[in-house]
Amino acid sequence: MERSSEHKKIVGLIFTALMIALIFIAGSIVKIPTLNGFIQPGDCMVLAGAVLLGKKKGFIAAAIGMALVDVAAGYVIWAPFTFIIKGLMALTVASILEKVEKKSIKKYIGAFIVGAIVNLIGYFIGNAIMGGIITGASVGFVGSILYAASHFVGDLSEVVVGIIIAIPLAPIAQKARIKFLS
Repeated sequence: MERSSEHKKIVGLIFTALMIALIFIAGSIVKIPTLNGFIQPGDCMVLAGAVLLGKKKGFIAAAIGMALVDVAAGYVIWAPFTFIIKGLMALTVASILEKVEKKSIKKYIGAFIVGAIVNLIGYFIGNAIMGGIITGASVGFVGSILYAASHFVGDLSEVVVGIIIAIPLAPIAQKARIKFLS
C-alpha cells in the first residue's frame, strides 16, 4: 500500500517527537556525576535517532532533546552549545549512512565514530569558550585549552558508551525507518 505524502509527514512528525522524548529521557534519567558535570547515555538515542530519522529530523530531535537535558539539569548556559553540537553529530551520522547502500554493523560503527569526533571537537571548542570567556575558570588561550582538555576524558567516555549502546539499536532503527518512514 502506497502511503500519501500527508501520511508520511504526520508519521515523520510523530517519530521526531518520540525521538526528542527518548533522547531527553535517556539523557535525564541516568546521570553519572563527574568532577566537571555528568556523563549520561543520551548519545545512544542521538545515534539511533540519526539512523531512524535521517538528516533534518535527526538533527532536530538530537538538538532539541539534548538541549532540554541541559536545561532540566540546570546547565542552561550549555543548551545552545549542546543544541548545535548534538544536532551536528546526528546530521553527520545520518549524512554518512545516507550514502551507504547496504547497512552493516561496521558501517554503523564507522558513522558513529565520525559523529563522535564531531561531538568531541564541538565540546572541546565549547569547553574552551566556557572556561576562558564565559566562566572565567581559566585565563588566556592556553588556560582555555587546558580547561577544555580537562573535560575530554569525560566527553570521550560519554560518546563511547553511546556508541556501544547504539550498535544493537541501529539495525532496529533502520528497519523502523524502512517500514514507517519510507
